[in-house]
Amino acid sequence: MNLLLALFLLLEAVFEGLRIGGHNLASEIVEDIYRIGIPLVFFSWAYRKYIFDFPKLPSLIKIFIGYLLLRFALFDSIWNISADQNLFYYGTVKVYDRFMTSLGTWGWMWKGISLVWGIAWLTKWGNK
Repeated sequence: MNLLLALFLLLEAVFEGLRIGGHNLASEIVEDIYRIGIPLVFFSWAYRKYIFDFPKLPSLIKIFIGYLLLRFALFDSIWNISADQNLFYYGTVKVYDRFMTSLGTWGWMWKGISLVWGIAWLTKWGNK
């Protein structure tokens, strides 16, 4: 469930990439699905499991960090595919883009590690 929710949250990369690529109608449709689906799925799930159950709060924090790691690992690639750009393209304007470009393959190694780590935390792999 955690992994599916995190992947659903990455729809933001799809609609932003579609908009940059000039596919405005498709971008609007995906953005509407994102805006309607996120509150419905997240709040119905989170309210039931965590709002009044404070001993489970560290688990919620671990899930949130897992999502952030998964987003770091996948967002740029999904955005580039949606915008019809090179898969490994970084821009030149934002500080993040310039930093990741300066890292070269080390940046992609960080993304690979973040992908594995994020999936492990979201699926609660290794927890007994």
